[in-house]
Amino acid sequence: MTELEDDHSDMSASSKSPRDVAQKPRKSIQSVETGVRVLEALISCPGGCAPLRDIAAGAEMSRSQAHRYLQAYINTGLVQQEPADGRYSLGPTALKVGLSALSRLDVIRITTAYLRQLADDLGTTGLLSIWGDYGPTIIRWLDGGVPIATSLHVGSVLPIQHSSAGLVFMAFQPLPAYKRLLERERAARTSIDEIELQAMLTEIRRQGYAKVDGQVVPGLAAISVPVFDMQEKLIAVIGVLGRMTDEKFFCQSNIDKVQAAALKASNAMGWQPEEMRGDS
Repeated sequence: MTELEDDHSDMSASSKSPRDVAQKPRKSIQSVETGVRVLEALISCPGGCAPLRDIAAGAEMSRSQAHRYLQAYINTGLVQQEPADGRYSLGPTALKVGLSALSRLDVIRITTAYLRQLADDLGTTGLLSIWGDYGPTIIRWLDGGVPIATSLHVGSVLPIQHSSAGLVFMAFQPLPAYKRLLERERAARTSIDEIELQAMLTEIRRQGYAKVDGQVVPGLAAISVPVFDMQEKLIAVIGVLGRMTDEKFFCQSNIDKVQAAALKASNAMGWQPEEMRGDS
């Protein structure tokens, strides 16, 4: 289609009713959509660096077609080519785009959305905690339909040894991050034996979640799961509360749902499972 024909089709479309236009898919530039496939293929290659043949195969196009797109991206800085071996990788413009997108990520907003779905699905209370100056701090409290009587609320600081969120923060953070708080807590209240605590943290890291029943608030049980960012840093903990009288609260199905919600939140923050990461 020529530019004149394209302009004519645009004018024809503008003469149609809004209802007719809404029923049709939005017009787009097909070459741009095809080009995105090339970028996605490049990003998917181990280490984000690959020869032309691998990129073409990943984009499901001929090498000559992939090469034309890569050359255009080199001219705009989206892609760069290594002089030593001819491999392609993302360029400085792509880095700027990525950093701009990262600056707009809102961990609280994104994670709360998945927590809301989780609380509604399980019909229980959902908690979002972050690591504050005084330890795990509740920043979101979402009711899921079943009222729970507790003194906990947004702003409450949870104990690190006896809450599921606190145990997750200890399990997935280096010792210096929580050592001072642990020593203070041990001096002020009943503490868990060091050998027992380390065994608990090892198990939490292995299974990917922590659970407690009645240690913080008598009668209440909790499940907590970590949320990571693209640098594999623990940035928040998603948790759910239930009554200890609910024999099904700790069932594997509930645990799986909490883990699935945290996984989606982590993915939204740029985290990837180890098996999906390329060699750096």
